[in-house]
Amino acid sequence: MLARWADAIERLLDGLLGCAIFVMAVSMSWQVIGRYVFGRAPGWSEELCRFLMLWVAMLGSAAVLRRGGHLTVTALLDALPPAGQAVLLALRDALMVTACGLLAWQGWLFAEINGAQDSAAMEIPMTWPYAALPIGGTLIVLLVVLARVLRSPFRAQPEGGEGVF
Repeated sequence: MLARWADAIERLLDGLLGCAIFVMAVSMSWQVIGRYVFGRAPGWSEELCRFLMLWVAMLGSAAVLRRGGHLTVTALLDALPPAGQAVLLALRDALMVTACGLLAWQGWLFAEINGAQDSAAMEIPMTWPYAALPIGGTLIVLLVVLARVLRSPFRAQPEGGEGVF
């Protein structure tokens, strides 16, 4: 059942990321057309792309976690025996949970503090773009914990191989 939850989270993230990247492409295209064809660029399109880039970075970090998609250097890990690898992977996961838990907590405080401020062009509360920090951090913590509970710590695979959740 937990594996299905992890799969559902990954599918949801993939869909959201695809939509965000599509909106960014359309928005930037409109920015270029507005500037060079009509001589007047819309002010909101660049800001929208900046905000979406923050969301894509945070949600994308969580989405590729399951597949071992983050850049890794495995020289030390590969040199250890299986027991040592298990300890090192557990230490890595503990550090990730700690760092991303702090990111989620401090990101929440940061979004809350800046909630009274509106963005310059779109005039939306800055809570919306800054909410990517606590949500992304929380999703990473959740996926790391799910990997540990499912007893399948994610690990980068050799070129062309599939990641392990």
